[in-house]
Amino acid sequence: MDLDHLLTLIRDGESENVEFKREPSRTLHREIAAFANAEGGYIIIGVDDDGNIIGTDVKAALEMVTSALSAIIPPPQIAIRKPSINGRNLLVIEVQKGASLCSVGGVVYIRVGTGIRPLSIQEILMLSAELGIITWDGAPAIALTEANSLYIDWFFEAIKQSRGKAIADEDRDRYLRSTGATKDGMLTNAGILFFTDAGRYIPHARIRLIRMAGGEPVWSREFEGPAWQVIESAYSNLLAEIQRVEVVVGTRRIRIEEYPPRAIREAIINAIAHRNYVVSADVRIFLHPDAIEIRNPGGLMPGVDIADPEHIPRNPSLSNLLYDTGFIERYGYGIRLIRREVEEHPFCSVSFSTAPNRFNVIFRRDMGSLIDETDRMILDEVREPRKSSEIAGEIGVSRTTAVRRLKILEGLGLVRREGAGAHVRYVAVR
Repeated sequence: MDLDHLLTLIRDGESENVEFKREPSRTLHREIAAFANAEGGYIIIGVDDDGNIIGTDVKAALEMVTSALSAIIPPPQIAIRKPSINGRNLLVIEVQKGASLCSVGGVVYIRVGTGIRPLSIQEILMLSAELGIITWDGAPAIALTEANSLYIDWFFEAIKQSRGKAIADEDRDRYLRSTGATKDGMLTNAGILFFTDAGRYIPHARIRLIRMAGGEPVWSREFEGPAWQVIESAYSNLLAEIQRVEVVVGTRRIRIEEYPPRAIREAIINAIAHRNYVVSADVRIFLHPDAIEIRNPGGLMPGVDIADPEHIPRNPSLSNLLYDTGFIERYGYGIRLIRREVEEHPFCSVSFSTAPNRFNVIFRRDMGSLIDETDRMILDEVREPRKSSEIAGEIGVSRTTAVRRLKILEGLGLVRREGAGAHVRYVAVR
């Protein structure tokens, strides 16, 4: 940390990532742990609450920091700096975001705003799952007798079809144990997701499809059941909402989906496979006029870089089941597949964003890349309703050419036709 960075932190004031202290307090151990359990941050000793630099006894402050660290389990990663500003000595503690939850006396604290608070058991479970400390999906949960035999039969038939493996009836129990679907004679959470109508036991294990218009929801549909059925139902419903548009490629006229179906399907599979099921929220798919957003409860696992993703599954047992049944093609390949499919699509782009407890995939439709200068001239002419003959005369092309291009622009959703017969007019869609 250079001096300019430090002065900027002090000038901007206290926040979720910055705490000022005149001198070390008896709660310093809780505050360090709270930063480590959140996103990390800075504790600056020798600055008052108003941001005035008053200085501190660095030696005495260091002794209290050492004592505070000894009370935190496991000890967080910190860096200590001892800058001096205008002859006043400061002690800066830079706390790194922890790879595991830190506790003080058996209590887990977290930084919220400019304060700290203890976490509930549910929040501890949620953060532990987010950090990959626990594998929620492999925990035994309900009696094996709750499994639907038809879903189990489907599973083994799907293995045979997708992986070419025929599992003998007498080996089924062993195979389910090896995948993590069962443990100690019980269905695990992964087993619940795959072999029961999961919503009975995990109410938020569903996908919600929401049509948006003008920033407001128009309708929504919910898809529940075993995970594989939820994926198929949500995907088929979403695919039915995606339009096929007519485009000209070279000398050929073809019809193509406005979004790449394979990439959409992969994003839905990833949302089910890698979401944090401890978070009480469902997977949501927002269908905007010019975009599809898939919002997944749970951020990226620690150590995963979206630019070069590696396979670090939050739900390894569920991932095994999805791989066996052909939903996951190859471990660690999902985001790469999405990017490749989008790159090959003529008018779609994709972006990924991650935040605490949330991961978003956004597919955007950009029709502008498909139109040339003649098309733009047509669009300029149809700001108000116009006949095709009027448009042709204004831009200097034949009426046949104008009609052909208007049909393509209509298919792209850029032009709307009004009226019928001799009264047909074309107008730009705003």
